[in-house]
Amino acid sequence: MLRLKIDKDNFSDIHFDRQPYVSDNEVYLFSGDKFGVNLVLKDGRVAEIRYQPDVKRADVVFGFEQPKELQNGLSMALTIDNKMKRGVSMEALMSIPGKKDVFKTSILPVKAGKSGLESWPHPISQLVLGNLQLTPEEGAQPKK
Repeated sequence: MLRLKIDKDNFSDIHFDRQPYVSDNEVYLFSGDKFGVNLVLKDGRVAEIRYQPDVKRADVVFGFEQPKELQNGLSMALTIDNKMKRGVSMEALMSIPGKKDVFKTSILPVKAGKSGLESWPHPISQLVLGNLQLTPEEGAQPKK
């Protein structure tokens, strides 16, 4: 059961049958989640994403929450800690309470060894990150 604050006085309770975290090379995030993944690389590309509950051993760590300090707790924040020697980019889809459609949203690439923060001014019941890719190395010339 997931409980999200919708406005000053109301909450939305959403039931999910399971929380897979990582499935079919996609990362599923719910409010309150903090966990890592390891990226299995093949030929310089992300071939597989594996759930890593020990954030100290993870390549990339995700934290997703509804912080109280942002707009009275109505907004959502995603933190991404990239511990790899290459940058990481991804695509994102989100589900919003009370809406049947799934919406695409943007996530900025996170450079090697850096952290990123994304925020939205509304509640999100589920965030799905997919198409994780390594970004070109700093100073590398694009392949022709």
